[in-house]
Amino acid sequence: MINIGDAIIRDVKSATAKFTKQRKRQMRNTAADARAWDRYLRGRNRPVSIRDIAFSVMKEAYMKASGNGTLPAAARQIMYQARPLILARADKDSFDDQYFTQRLLPDYMMLHAAETAEWVVVFDARGHLWEPHTGHEVPLGTLAVRSYLARIGRPPTAEALPTLQTGAQTCGPTHRYQAVLFIEKEGFMPLLEQAQIGARYDLAIMSTKGVSSTAARTLLEGLNAVRFLVLHDFDTYGFSILGTLRHSTRRFQFTRPPEVIDLGLRLADVTAEGLAAEPVSYRKQPAHSTLVANGVLREEIAFLVSGYGVGQRVELNAFTSDHFIAWLERKLEAQGIKKVIPDDGTLTVAYRRAYYVQQLNAAINKADKAARAKAERAAIPKALRAKVAQALADDPTRAWDDALTEIAEAQPAKRRGSAAT
Repeated sequence: MINIGDAIIRDVKSATAKFTKQRKRQMRNTAADARAWDRYLRGRNRPVSIRDIAFSVMKEAYMKASGNGTLPAAARQIMYQARPLILARADKDSFDDQYFTQRLLPDYMMLHAAETAEWVVVFDARGHLWEPHTGHEVPLGTLAVRSYLARIGRPPTAEALPTLQTGAQTCGPTHRYQAVLFIEKEGFMPLLEQAQIGARYDLAIMSTKGVSSTAARTLLEGLNAVRFLVLHDFDTYGFSILGTLRHSTRRFQFTRPPEVIDLGLRLADVTAEGLAAEPVSYRKQPAHSTLVANGVLREEIAFLVSGYGVGQRVELNAFTSDHFIAWLERKLEAQGIKKVIPDDGTLTVAYRRAYYVQQLNAAINKADKAARAKAERAAIPKALRAKVAQALADDPTRAWDDALTEIAEAQPAKRRGSAAT
């Protein structure tokens, strides 16, 4: 018996088979076209990455931060110049500064080695290298490592005999400096050194990472009749650092509070120097009473803490290097920082010593010429390498040049001075 329903379904499928096949093919092609169009649009409209934008503005940021390449620039100074350029193109209101200083900037310098070969970018030292036997200590920071690499590999030479050090021999501030420049940023030391701030103003320079340690405050208290000129970021943390230098705390009680002068940054500096602020959020709301105790003014508090858990800050790194030095020089001159010249009695004693050292050094130089001539004629001991190796085998803690010196000292005077055969 024939099932009429099944027969109808079978006939309909047979009659529409070609149409159904064609329609499915069209649908598949339409979906494929849509996917291809979507991939095209996503490729065209894909946002440019922070890395790409940073690389495109890196040279401009470095030149701004470094005074057009004439001064060292800290990595964070370059970040401050690059940040507004990056945020403007990225259409964002936040920026990961550590990602810039620890990844983007080093990557750019590595990938553009020829362009950045003359750049002097200062990264904070993260450790030290100590040489065996010599006592040399090398901070693992940008300039220190460059200087160390420039010195190594030079062949040993016959140095002149050591002469007495000229100049007055001082230790501490007496007859040497009357003020200490305290800066909370260790990364600014290479810039201060190149600008010769310490030498030109007879300033001692001191820096710490973060809030001053007990040892640092002990030093402050121990330096009598010395003024401390403090540079800090314009933020709540910077004022905390200033407060610990001025006031006793639970961990350290001043018996003689030092004379601490706040050089800034203050809100007036930010405004006058046109420095850019950045937003900041607080995990814990800063205490109004603590800010007041640390010398923060009412309008400054309103700037730093604009609402609950939010506010603004300005770092010293917002300065370019040349701008920072010019600003600092004005600050020092406003404080009357001058070169140190001792009293007449001290000058008289120092003059007599300078004359004595000059006479003695002349005698040493004369003896040096005679000793150098004998050294040039000295015979080299036979099997010298074997003798050095034996000395090191006897005492593995020694250095080869220490063993060599002992061998030379053990040679008879006549043999040391005889001509080589």
